[in-house]
Amino acid sequence: MGYVSDSLGPGEEIVHSAHLHWVVYARPIMALLAAAVVAGFSAQVGGILVLAALVWLGIAWIIARSTELGVTTRKVVGKWGLVARSTIEQRLEKVDSISVDQGLLGRILNFGDVTVHGTGVNATPVRMIADPILFRRKVEHAIEARRDVG
Repeated sequence: MGYVSDSLGPGEEIVHSAHLHWVVYARPIMALLAAAVVAGFSAQVGGILVLAALVWLGIAWIIARSTELGVTTRKVVGKWGLVARSTIEQRLEKVDSISVDQGLLGRILNFGDVTVHGTGVNATPVRMIADPILFRRKVEHAIEARRDVG
């Protein structure tokens, strides 16, 4: 895990790393299938739609691969973006709460949006994270472990 491991301080360890759920590929794959059906009727239009769907699928892959989420013994870390990068590093002592939003499909397939609320940082939701309840639990455990040490 590149950015998260590079952000570690002396004696700090990664407690949990998370990733985006495979559902980020669902819409581009459905578009690709629909484009393939259209290609059966009109090769020219279908070819353009297939190309567009493949680009969309490639973008989803880049987003999934360039998103890093981690919980360390001292902080919660998130990184988004390949070339232009956005990051958040919230010290565990400054975490006020963690909210998890899951719809019906998210509950069934075990994905959701996680928002870490803390002092001094705007709450940034991480969309479509795999196993968001586990991520929240790992943050809570890291906070408790930090309190016990400090």
